[in-house]
Amino acid sequence: MKKTVLITGGSSGLGLATTKEFISKGARVIVASRNLEKFKKNLGQQTNNLVFIETDFSNMQSVNNLYSKIEKDYPQLDIAINNVGTGKLKPLTEISESEFDYSINVNLKSLWLGLKHQILLMQKDKNRDKHIINVSSVNGLGGAEYLSVYASAKAGVISLTKSAALETSNSNISINAIVPGPFKTPMLDSALSEQASGNEEQKKMIEEQYKKFIPEGRFGEPEEFAKTILWLSEGNSKYISGHSLIIDGGMSSRFR
Repeated sequence: MKKTVLITGGSSGLGLATTKEFISKGARVIVASRNLEKFKKNLGQQTNNLVFIETDFSNMQSVNNLYSKIEKDYPQLDIAINNVGTGKLKPLTEISESEFDYSINVNLKSLWLGLKHQILLMQKDKNRDKHIINVSSVNGLGGAEYLSVYASAKAGVISLTKSAALETSNSNISINAIVPGPFKTPMLDSALSEQASGNEEQKKMIEEQYKKFIPEGRFGEPEEFAKTILWLSEGNSKYISGHSLIIDGGMSSRFR
């Protein structure tokens, strides 16, 4: 795959698995995230095919700086995976305005700003098919107690994806969303630990209860997510547009 791929949040969790998948296919991958040490720990040193750009997705100037660098150094951007996300369990009535702003900035506003840059950059190269995939969450399909702002932002990701796809429908760019359910990631592990107040035995009980809601009876493997992203980006799916592809082991099938 002789393509240049941007993956935000590509040094941990689902983003890390996706980075590894694209690297294994020979793509040049630009990882944008906050933590260089995490990148080095999980992916090693930068190479010609693996580039790290430090980006704080709660800060829009940092996001603008990311795309200034990409346009200068890597103008042939073929695929963009907008994967950054953060959520913290908290009752709606206890969320402060600053916490609300932070969550919306990271989960939705930075994605909107990235979309603007990605579309404008990709439209300059009309001879190649381009793909943008925005990562939402099953929490964005409905309500989520104690994750109200996160769920709202992820619902916004789906709506923003569909709107952007409509606006670019006559271009060379395909824009879709992927909607993951529970996968074995540090984010899920942290959420389970928080629910269990750090009690490992309680955490295992919560995990088993959670799995009962998943027809597959298990959490997804990050590699399954990555392979779905790859398939959606390989160029065989141009007619898929504005779609939200749910990958959750059938968990949400009962109510959608």
